[in-house]
Amino acid sequence: MFAVFKHARKAALAAVTAVSTLALVACDTLPTGSGPTINTSKPVPVALLVPRGSAQAGDALLAQSLENAARLAIADLNGVQIDLRIYDTAGNPQQAATAATTAINDGARVILGPVYAEAANAAGLAAAQRNVNVLAFSNNTAIAGGNVFILGPTFDNTARRLAGYAARQGKGNMVIVSGSDPAGQAGRVAIERAAAVTGANVAGAVSYELSQQGVINAIPTIRSSVGSSGAQSVFLTANTAGALPLLTQLMPEAGVDPAVTQYIGLTRWDIPSQTLSLPGVQGGWF
Repeated sequence: MFAVFKHARKAALAAVTAVSTLALVACDTLPTGSGPTINTSKPVPVALLVPRGSAQAGDALLAQSLENAARLAIADLNGVQIDLRIYDTAGNPQQAATAATTAINDGARVILGPVYAEAANAAGLAAAQRNVNVLAFSNNTAIAGGNVFILGPTFDNTARRLAGYAARQGKGNMVIVSGSDPAGQAGRVAIERAAAVTGANVAGAVSYELSQQGVINAIPTIRSSVGSSGAQSVFLTANTAGALPLLTQLMPEAGVDPAVTQYIGLTRWDIPSQTLSLPGVQGGWF
């Protein structure tokens, strides 16, 4: 299980990748790809869209980590001066679109972020009207294309790594537990694809509605699927801001013992750090 301190390193890597990409494509003449002309003889205005101001626990820390990482990455660049400006999105698509428009009006030539797929998509649509590229930290490849580029670890990459590891550890016979929302279903498909190429096996799949009652209603089905299939693991698409805390509380109570059935997560389980104390998260792979 990854520790909380690894989050800053993950954010730093994403920011370094984004800013390094900017340094590589920046030039004094019109580039062959999309996006505005960038004059590197002067500081390049770059907007960083972060989820500060949202109601989700951990987003304030994520926003600050991304800002710190971006500034560290910029300090290591040679030959390109960056004028970094920070814009808060509250993790909200509408506010992300507004922030992107404001940033471009302020002179931004490139947008870094947002983090969440819907917000990144909204920012991309707003920026496309002004021919500005968005280098998002999202892991959802469905929003990539046109002026939106994805820099985050994708569901497919994460699923392949974890499914392959599970197979090698003798935990490859798995039940997928996914939300009924687009992100949950995209995660389920990614896990199914990963199982097909890693030697893992999907023994069952259970979907739940995104509500407290929806999760509660799914618990007996999860328990039954694990028991009847002889599954060695459950692979969850939920995140800490959604159903994960309730699932990892109720599943052990229902008899899906994490000491016997390995819990695996497609998303980060260590933000906020309190999540690590949940019974089903302790010892989990993510």
